Amino acid sequence: MFKTTRLYKIINKNVLITCSRLQNTVAEEGQSLRQRSWLLARERYKDHEHVHYSSVLEAKIKTSFSIPEAHQHLPEDWMDDYEFYQGSKEGENRQGTPDPSLPASKVPCNGCGANLHCSNASLPGYIPSEIFRGRTQEELQTITCKRCYFLNHYNIALDVEVAPSTYVDTISRIQDKFALAIVLVDLLDFPCSIWPGMQNLLGPKRPVFLVGNKVDLLPRDSNVYLQHIKDSLQREFIKHGGGDGLNIKNVSLISAKTGYGIEELITQLHKTWAYKGDVYLLGCTNVGKSSLFNILLNSDYCRPEASDLVRKATTCPWPGTTLKLLRFPILRPSNDRVYQRFKRLLAERSEKAAMEKERRAVARSTGSAAAAQPVARVGRTFDRRQDVNDAFSMAGGSRPITTLNDRSKEYKEARWVYDTPGVMQPDQISPLLTAEELVKLQPTSMIRPRAFRLRPQMSILLGGLARLDLLEITSARKQFDWLKVFVFAPVQLPILIADTQAAESVYNRYLGSPFLGVPFASEDLEARLRRWPGLQCRDEDIVLASEERNEGRLNCDITLSSAGWMGFLLPGHSECRLRAWTPQAAGIYKREPALVPLADRLVGKHIRYSLAYNTTKPFVFKK
Repeated sequence: MFKTTRLYKIINKNVLITCSRLQNTVAEEGQSLRQRSWLLARERYKDHEHVHYSSVLEAKIKTSFSIPEAHQHLPEDWMDDYEFYQGSKEGENRQGTPDPSLPASKVPCNGCGANLHCSNASLPGYIPSEIFRGRTQEELQTITCKRCYFLNHYNIALDVEVAPSTYVDTISRIQDKFALAIVLVDLLDFPCSIWPGMQNLLGPKRPVFLVGNKVDLLPRDSNVYLQHIKDSLQREFIKHGGGDGLNIKNVSLISAKTGYGIEELITQLHKTWAYKGDVYLLGCTNVGKSSLFNILLNSDYCRPEASDLVRKATTCPWPGTTLKLLRFPILRPSNDRVYQRFKRLLAERSEKAAMEKERRAVARSTGSAAAAQPVARVGRTFDRRQDVNDAFSMAGGSRPITTLNDRSKEYKEARWVYDTPGVMQPDQISPLLTAEELVKLQPTSMIRPRAFRLRPQMSILLGGLARLDLLEITSARKQFDWLKVFVFAPVQLPILIADTQAAESVYNRYLGSPFLGVPFASEDLEARLRRWPGLQCRDEDIVLASEERNEGRLNCDITLSSAGWMGFLLPGHSECRLRAWTPQAAGIYKREPALVPLADRLVGKHIRYSLAYNTTKPFVFKK
């Protein structure tokens, strides 16, 4: 018995020793794994002094911002596509030549609206003399200018000499007309896409439809996010040049790309404005006026017989594409037509609901942000083209009708929709960017908010376009010595976090490289960087304060010109001081409340040994 008890004691002792050693080994291995993870995280930055985070390094790729191939020269055979071009003789310039001796025509280009001529290649409406010479007015009406041709066929934007004051002079004619103004605003770039002189142009009694475009690209942080966006848009419009807001008859959210909200906008136009006068599409450059013009051209808002006779407006990311006024006649919304349209929309309601349900199911099952974007079909209720003679028929010796004769009796009392040229807002940085950079900065799917922990004396760089410094933060809760920052920008735009004291040297070191992405150059990078103005800071620092517990709601946004914006989530009873930098210190605004106030629902958990949080679906939020 004594031997057995002693044996048990020896066994228990050995078991305890073994277990203790095993626990120590596991603890040591666990510690070494954590240590190894930390060392691995820092290994990425060993050659990048003062850099704490880089989306390029975290993605473990060498280039996250691909540089497109440059167009070395203009295509030599581009004039062959014009039916009036007779070809060049041997030794002649195949790019065409100007002829200042020929007077300009009074026929507008079908794409941009500028009068066609052959006098100067750098002026709007230019077409080579080899095509322009000897053409009748009817023949010129079928011709597109060289600039629009290259935009449509080669995505090349040719420089033209147009003073900004020309745009204002062109659209100032609305001041003396009884007309409705549809003011378009880019929801990804406001208030920087709200022209500060809009109220002077519209006048104190001008009825206004305020339309926010690109709503399909905004993340969905709650079930009532659309109403919040409407309220924010109207608030910022009034604050930045929209007067007292009494003349705003309707606020709509649309996507001129997917068609979302267009049918509802047409319904409101019929209901509120009817056929009282003309309608003008107004707004800054690149907010989507021409895209809306094109989609309305093939809707119930345009007279059916005119849809095939009015050429679509030229659209591209290059600012200032529309150079003169383009227009189409409005279909008078009589009681019978409004009823017929209502019956069509009612009949399509069930089909629309089924498609919407299927779209959401695909988005949730695949996680595709593109599938989550709101989409709607823009249909036609009226089509009189079957009841009239074929416009292209040659029977009976009649000539084909290829253009709209706006001077005919049929259009004497017509009301028109005008697509106006865009006004360059001083806060927009589009003029500083090349066409390739503008294309890269256009989001193609719903924006995913990216979240980071920013500590005092750290700076976050949004590509080479913007920088934000966190100078200091004070909080009643001492454990919070960092600020949660949400970045809303195209995913193609890299993010880099560095020490504030070395932020300028880090910026200069990586400017022109994939670590900052924009600006870049496909040919002469040094010449491109010499023209780049760099970043300048706002005169006054920005102070944010949170007096009460915010319960996960962002305190405010800071817009950074056309690069995007950042949202901030401060802990309760805290205050921080920020400094913002953009080219020429343009477009820096404090926007309250935040446009996506519940963005914290749309990000994942904090990544260990990193300043970043995981990104998640921008349309499925945590309740």
